[in-house]
Amino acid sequence: MAGSEKTVVWFRRDLRIDDNPALAAATKDGSVLPLFIWCPADYGEYYPGRCSRWWLKQSLAHLGKSMESLGCPLVLIRAEDSTLAALLECVRSVGATRVVYNRLYDPISLMHDDKIKNELSALGISVQSFNGDLLYEPWEVYDENGLAFTTFDMYWEKCMNLTIEISQYLAPVKLVPVPGAGNLRGCSIDDLGLESSKDEESSNALLSRAWSPGWRNAENMFEEFVSYGLLEYSRQGMKVGGTTTSLLSPYLHFGELSIRKVYRHVKLQQINWENEGKSEAEESVRLFLRSIGFREYSRYLCFNFPFTHERSLLGNLKHYPWRLDEDRFKSWRQGMTGYPLVDAGMRELWATGWIHNRIRVIVSSFAVKFLQIPWIWGMKYFWDVLLDADLESDILGWQYISGSLPDGHELSRLDSPEVLGQKYDPDGEYVRTWIPELARMPTEWIHCPWDARSSILEVAGVELGFNYPKPIVELHMARECLDDAISTMWQLDTAAKLAELDGEVVEDNMNNIRVFDIPKVVLKMELSPSTSSLDQKVLFTNGKNKDLHPKEVKAPYKQVIQDGDTGSTANSHVTRKRSSSDSAFNVPSCSSSLIMHSQIHDPDSCSVLYSSYLQEKEDRSGVGKVEDNDSEDSGASATFFP
Repeated sequence: MAGSEKTVVWFRRDLRIDDNPALAAATKDGSVLPLFIWCPADYGEYYPGRCSRWWLKQSLAHLGKSMESLGCPLVLIRAEDSTLAALLECVRSVGATRVVYNRLYDPISLMHDDKIKNELSALGISVQSFNGDLLYEPWEVYDENGLAFTTFDMYWEKCMNLTIEISQYLAPVKLVPVPGAGNLRGCSIDDLGLESSKDEESSNALLSRAWSPGWRNAENMFEEFVSYGLLEYSRQGMKVGGTTTSLLSPYLHFGELSIRKVYRHVKLQQINWENEGKSEAEESVRLFLRSIGFREYSRYLCFNFPFTHERSLLGNLKHYPWRLDEDRFKSWRQGMTGYPLVDAGMRELWATGWIHNRIRVIVSSFAVKFLQIPWIWGMKYFWDVLLDADLESDILGWQYISGSLPDGHELSRLDSPEVLGQKYDPDGEYVRTWIPELARMPTEWIHCPWDARSSILEVAGVELGFNYPKPIVELHMARECLDDAISTMWQLDTAAKLAELDGEVVEDNMNNIRVFDIPKVVLKMELSPSTSSLDQKVLFTNGKNKDLHPKEVKAPYKQVIQDGDTGSTANSHVTRKRSSSDSAFNVPSCSSSLIMHSQIHDPDSCSVLYSSYLQEKEDRSGVGKVEDNDSEDSGASATFFP
């Protein structure tokens, strides 16, 4: 019956009014209950860090004011048990007939959403989900064989040849609140417990000076970037100090800014510049849209390969001999490695929750290559401290940089922090800003104080090993250890494959010994006659949903690596081919490849058969030269999209 619907709009990482598909659908018919539920228990070891929670609090306050102006206050609920229990209570309290929300694509959210959808559907509640986060759904993009892509360039090329829907959902001008909404036991934004009084008085006060969360502020930031920053995007990206990136990543993570709107406006601006003859704009637009593409690919990768938050995509790297060195990990976190550019980046990260995307690449590469710290430790630390912490993007970035993806950097690549410092911080101003101990060091020695004469160090007030550390590991030793680790990995991998052959070693088998094991996911299958493309798609896991929850990760994040099933180590770029000295590169047809299938039933979510992944979880109780290439580094830095 027209106008009879009582719809709960479940807000999550879509904290905006404009171009919000779920909100737009709810306003078409009947009354609306805007709802946000904060349930710390649902996050497990991926509980958001201090800076991320500060942003969420400010964004919710901003959204609440907007909803109030539309005549429909945002209801906030802190759930102690589960989001599902709180949502069910709200539905029953107001007699809601429908729940709508925008989809999330990380494996943790997928499992929660599947459970919630099943419970609500069993009670006769209509449940609809929408795409409010991506240009392309993860199940829509596949190769000529119907398989999911495992390299970015091929994925993005296919995307660019697909039709894209960039029409915008208009913001509502008035909402009708659900009768009885005032009787709900909601809470104030302070009662959500997103920040402590100590946080408010100290560190978080500094964040408000630099950032303005909220969907209207996001639109203002984006318009300013398009008008004044986009044209110089390709050139400014070489600078690690100051505002040289779009700074849009936290707004995009919390859904304060529509990705469709970003894409549409950038393309329109590109057309305007072409008409004005500004040819220099082409490269900036290409690089920025490529960054958008990496964000899309991060969701694509996590959705189709739901194990990538806990282990490498390349199966061979489960044999990589990581160093579980807590002291080195602590030195890296504190910015006390003795390499100025790395230390400056880590100190800025701790102080502000933010670092330039190129610095993210440099510090993460140092962690996994020089220190051989497991990439999962680094990824989890980024999740804990980044203002724009985004699980999917961080997974993609760390897997690229660690060499855990087919198109990542070679395992043997090792970049010198000294060379990178001279390139990206030639005057040393960035280092001096964040390492006051080196403020008086001459520019010539700012990135290599260990090479300076004692008289120079004395004048600069630097005493290596006392007020600034000596290098935690020498470059030549890092290269030697990296080479040994790679050799060990291949020996263990080869031994494991030979064991699988039961001693029957023939030439054809040997050809598949040293290849990267790349899992396959079938996205396109022939649908049965009884299956309509308009039916509801539900995550299908053969009743083993619990196995998809990640292993518990505690500082210093040891538990994730207990079975040696983590990823690799390297510095990353998207289009770089691996050196033949490392291994042959191809998609093997041998049984070591993980094969999964996706069955599409409707546009509401995607039905993915994770049985191979679940079974696998049950069964598990060359010194390279210093490389320096702008085109390759641009690919790596784009995986961390600020």
